[in-house]
Amino acid sequence: MYKESYIHTNDVAINLASRKNSKSNINIFFVHGFLERWQSWIQIMDLLPEKYNVFSADLRGFGRSGRTLDSHKRSTWAKDISQVISKLEIKNIFLVGHSLGGPIVSAVANYNKNQVSGVILEDPFLGSQPVDKTGRANRGKLVADTIDNSKNLNEAIKNLIKLRPDWRDDIPVEIATARKLTDKYLLQVPRKFKDDFSIEEIYKQVKCRIILNHSNPNFGGINSSEKLENLKNINPKIEIQNWEKSGHNIHRDFPKEFSEKLINYIEK
Repeated sequence: MYKESYIHTNDVAINLASRKNSKSNINIFFVHGFLERWQSWIQIMDLLPEKYNVFSADLRGFGRSGRTLDSHKRSTWAKDISQVISKLEIKNIFLVGHSLGGPIVSAVANYNKNQVSGVILEDPFLGSQPVDKTGRANRGKLVADTIDNSKNLNEAIKNLIKLRPDWRDDIPVEIATARKLTDKYLLQVPRKFKDDFSIEEIYKQVKCRIILNHSNPNFGGINSSEKLENLKNINPKIEIQNWEKSGHNIHRDFPKEFSEKLINYIEK
């Protein structure tokens, strides 16, 4: 259903999955979060009407895209995606970014103003220490250690199923596969790549329509109400959509509802 192909920028090949409709002029472009790959969006993509063109990329260092370099910075990801959509030569693009993907798509909206019509953020990284009211960091480390200490992918999936029997069947497969395909450079702790984004400037400069889907910190969301208030002061154009029953991964926890909200935003 989705065609995977490589888009070559100046120095890296970006793996891009797409589903195109030659009669459509509406383009939805998904950017995943840290330690994920394009398939993290597949449930949402499946739920979107075929009248849309949909694209989902593996960021550099993740999935099947090219590897990172020692000179890697956060801005490198944004510049990669900017070049990809420039090479696609399409307009009326709605960028959807989760977590790390949030500042990336916001930066791309600034780089590619003539191509981007809207930005949809899902519990985006806002540039400071994430809120952690549920012990998400400790659980994440346990999941990471479980995968890294497994001999192979199949063993990692089985061990994750034992660790988290509460997860849907597809989640252990996706999380284990994504981590196994991640560039080892990006897995180093502390991370060696530079955080060169001026987060406030990135969100401040977005001029197109922008909505932020806010996850509840009590369920694992990473942003406090104080952060959101500060963001609104920086850019009053940002519309906040609250998800009271969802944690950090709204699109995974509530795919049907998230896709409906996405369609409503685009058709508005």
